[in-house]
Amino acid sequence: MAISKARAKANKKWNDANPLNITYNQKKRAARNFVNTNLSADTKIAKAINYYIDDYKNDLIELRSEIDKRLKSL
Repeated sequence: MAISKARAKANKKWNDANPLNITYNQKKRAARNFVNTNLSADTKIAKAINYYIDDYKNDLIELRSEIDKRLKSL
């Protein structure tokens, strides 16, 4: 469904006024997508993760450790 010109203009105005919010949410989405990938889906990322499943598990363990350290430091 296409959005109206007014909605597109309002979105651009908000995005331009909130660049830190945009960056924060993009990085948060990327991290969540990496962790919550549907491994049974026929997608490029699911295929890559399944191919390198041991590396993926190690990366998740490393991320958990880094998250725990960050939470303790806050």
